[in-house]
Parts: sequence; structure tokens; C-alpha cells
Amino acid sequence: MLKEFVKEYKAKFEISFDSGFLGQWQRFRVLLTEPKFHPSKQLLARLNLLNSLNHEPPLIAVVGQFSSGKSSFLNALLGREILPTGVVPVTAKPTFIKYAPNFMLKALYNDGSEEYRDINELASFVDQRLSLKDVKSLFIYAPNEILKKASFIDTPGLNSRSDADTNETKKILKDATALIWISLIDNAARSTELEELSLVPKSLKLNSICLLNQKDKFTQSEIQNVLNHANITYKDYFNGIFAVSCKLEIKGSKDSGFENIFKFIDRLNDTKQEFIKAKCEELRDSSIAQNAKFINILSELETVFDEFCLSSNAKFEELKSAYGDKFKLMFEEVKQNSYFIANEINKSLISQKREYFKEKTTVFGKKIYEKVEYERVILNSDEVLSKLIYNDDKMSKIFRKFKKELGEFETIIKSDLEAIFETLKDRVLGFKAKYESLRKSDEFHSDVLFADIRKFSSEVYARFLNEFEKTLFKSYAKLGLFFEKISIKIATNYENAIKLAVFFIEQKCLKASSDYESDPLAFSLYYPKLDEINERVLGSLGYYEFENEFIGNRAFIIKFIDEISSCFACIKEENLKHINDVKDIYLKNIDELKSDLIK
Repeated sequence: MLKEFVKEYKAKFEISFDSGFLGQWQRFRVLLTEPKFHPSKQLLARLNLLNSLNHEPPLIAVVGQFSSGKSSFLNALLGREILPTGVVPVTAKPTFIKYAPNFMLKALYNDGSEEYRDINELASFVDQRLSLKDVKSLFIYAPNEILKKASFIDTPGLNSRSDADTNETKKILKDATALIWISLIDNAARSTELEELSLVPKSLKLNSICLLNQKDKFTQSEIQNVLNHANITYKDYFNGIFAVSCKLEIKGSKDSGFENIFKFIDRLNDTKQEFIKAKCEELRDSSIAQNAKFINILSELETVFDEFCLSSNAKFEELKSAYGDKFKLMFEEVKQNSYFIANEINKSLISQKREYFKEKTTVFGKKIYEKVEYERVILNSDEVLSKLIYNDDKMSKIFRKFKKELGEFETIIKSDLEAIFETLKDRVLGFKAKYESLRKSDEFHSDVLFADIRKFSSEVYARFLNEFEKTLFKSYAKLGLFFEKISIKIATNYENAIKLAVFFIEQKCLKASSDYESDPLAFSLYYPKLDEINERVLGSLGYYEFENEFIGNRAFIIKFIDEISSCFACIKEENLKHINDVKDIYLKNIDELKSDLIK
């Protein structure tokens, strides 16, 4: 059963190719038209053209300035006055000339419709001196043996009165197998011709010749002089330059020079496969260049994240140092405020003479009460609270200032972190602006894949920045809670902290006195020291609760920044993984394209 399945699968999906040139061509064509490559319509058209070249004669574009004799040349070549001639431009539309057993004319209209007409009606379609029909291109079919070896296309020229026709000629030159440039022998190598020749694709040079028409007007020495000059002037454009005479060819003279044209056509057929190979290599290189371009675009985004993490890590280290110092100063400020409060409490301690009666038994067994005097320390809580809270706003100002500093510091931290993120945001949005409107510069590149890269670029914020932003929002919430806790415990709650410290010391003094009176041998009097008072105030203000958060080896701000840095690094790695996954697709495409070319 499994064998049957494999057999059916291979029969349906596995494509086999011949080992010869056609098999290699078919394999290459299948590769470039795979759905994953999303071939453009221009690429498909070029592949169809190359495919037809395997079974049809090569297409030769006939180009030249008006009145250079293009139509006369083709008439002479075909042995019949088919194309109209004149002293003004007459070929208004691209005219293909192909072999058929009988003369026939086909008109392809701009609306996509077509019709077949008698060959004698050609002038009404191409002669610009007449009222022309809305034709896109024409096809002449003729029973001429030369057309079995080559098809021709008579072009409007590169200096047509219509920009559309000039552009059509440029397009034809891209699709043509070869080029025959017609120039009048007495006007050869003019500057206007050289300007037009610069528009001819360089890839046509090996398959292009220049014909200097009307050689019958010149002597042999004059012809040679013109050829010498033309070979110097035209050296970058043609593979051969020959003098011809359409008039002599029509008369059947051996001096017409047309034998060079026939040799040229024969050579084209001999090198047709090489031409197809060269065009395939161009298409392959175009597809490779497209994938390489996408890889470079993605690498540019990779660089953005790599450079951001390097710069942000350096900035985080700077901030940790600066924030750590600031936290230490804030903590020191709490200590100083505590010391001030403790000092005020200490000033309000007063010595007080105190007496109590202690029971005593006489030698006769009688119980009497003995008066004992001693000196104790008590805290005048009303006085100290009056100075620190009720009748003086000094402490209120101190802790309002501290609270304000906390808020300002929190704002600074958020602003610094936001600035770090903004540097990434600006670069990513710069990437987005650069590529979300990207258009292909090569017609053979894929419209779909360029649309994909535009879509990818337009979505970079959502794809790559959202997680960074979420991390910051979470960190802001955590930072806010931390500062709010400090603010409540220290800045807002300072009055209760002072009261608690005062009450504790006051009660401890009173209790020590009471215990002493009950059993002076077991208990001692309590005499508060400034350091003890300060420790009590620090505890009431929450100093020790926050000590590790402020100045420990793992202070809050250090852990806070490290956590953000670690999150950023993880997000970066996830982003790079996503980018590399996309890049791998293009890299595999390139590997596949490089390994599969017609040999």
C-alpha cells in the first residue's frame, strides 16, 4: 500500500526532465516560476519568450533614425515592397515579420482584440501620413525562407514623435535576440545617433550589427573610409559594421553586401542556446539580487538592534552609577533628618528628682516605710512634639522637600529610560520610513515579495518595538510603587514616626523609673543616649527597612536597571531570531538559484 502511495505521489508531483539542453531549460523555468518566488508578469513573459525561442527563430530588432531605410531594408530582405517607405517617419507601430506559408497581416489593438487583414492594407496601420487605427502592434506573415531562420521587428525607433512609441522600442530591445541598426552611409556616426545608441542594452552588443545603407552612392574607397570612421565611432555598440545597398539587393547584385547579413543570421541560430543561457543567467542574477537586497534590508534592521543594545548597555551602566550615588545621598538625607529629630528629643530630656517609700522592718520586727530619693530622666513629650510638629513647620518643610525630590528623581529615571527607548524607536521608525514605500527597480523582481517587504517594514513597530515598550511600562509601574512606598513610609508618615519614637522613649523612661522603684536591686534607671534615640527614630522612619534597597550590594535601583537591561537583551534576541528566520528563507532561495542554472 505504501509503495502504491509513493508511486502515485511521484506520478503527480515529481517532475522529471531530459538531460539535454531543453530539459535543463525546463528545470530552470520551473524553478523560477515556483510559487514561493512569486514571479512577476514581466518575468513570466520573458520566460515565455525564451521558451518560444527554443522552438522559433531568433527575433531581430531593426532600429534606426527615420529615413535611414529600415523599411527599405526589410522590403529588400523579403523581396517584396510590403512596408511603406518615405521621407518622413512612416513606421508608427512595432511591426513583427514572421514566417507563414501565405502573406497575411494581423493587427493587435490596444484593447486586446485582434483581426486579420489583407497584406495590402498594411499602410493604413503604419504610415504616419495616414489616419492611423488604434493599434498596439502588427504582425506580417510572409512565405520567405529567410524568415525560417529569423523573425524581424520593424520598430518606431528611439526618436519617435511619440514617447510611448519610443518606450515601446526600448521594451522591444530588451526582448530581442539581436539588433540590426540601419544608418545612411552619408550620415553615419552622427551625435544624435550616438545618443540613441546609448539607450540600447549592452547585452545586445555581441548580437548586433550596423548596416550603412545606400553604399551604391559611394565609390569603394569612399565606402572604406566611412567604414574605418564608423568602426572607431561605433566600436562600443556593434559586433560588426557593414555597408549595404537595398537597391542592389533588389536587383539581385552580389555587391549588395547582404551576404554579411545572411551570415549574421546563420550565426544567431548557431548561438541561440548560448543566448538563452545568457538570458537565463541574467534572470537568475536578477532573482539572486532581489533576495540579496531583502537580506541586506533585514541585516540593516539587525544592525539597529545590535547597536542599540551595545549603546543602551553602556548607558545603563552610567545610570546605575549615577542613580546609586543619588540613592546614597537620599539615604544620607534620611539619616541627617533622623539625627536632627533625635537631637531635638535629646534636648527635651529633663532630670527630675523623685521619691518613693520603701517598706523596711526594724530590729524589733516592726514594719516602717523609708523615704528614698533618686534622680530620673523623663522626656517632655509635649515640648518636643510642639517643636517638631505642632508649633514649627521646619520638619514639615524638610519632609515635603524630601517627597518632592523623590518625585523628581522618579521622573528623571523615567525620562532617562524613555530617552534610551527613543533612540531605538527613532532608528526603527527611520527603517520603516525608508522601506515601507520600497519599489522594485528591476521589472523581473517579484511584485508580491516587494509588497511583503513593504508590509514587513510598515509593521516593525508592532513586531519589534511593542515588547520594549511593554517592558518599560512594567518597569515604570514597579518604580512608581517603590517610590510611593518610600514616600508613604518616610515622607508622608514622618509625624507618626516622630510620635512613635517620642512615645517609646517617654514610656521607656517612665517604665524604667517604675521598675526601679519596685525593685532597685533588680532594675536600673534608664538614661537615653543620643545614639539610642537616633536609632529609635531611624527605625520609626523605616530607615532599616529600606537600607538594603538604598545602599546594599543589590540596591533596588541596581536590580531595577539590570532587570530592564536583561529584558531588553532577551527581546533583542527574539527579534534577531525572527529576522534571521526570514533571512534564512532568502538565503535558501539564493542557494537554490545558484545551484540550478543551465550548463
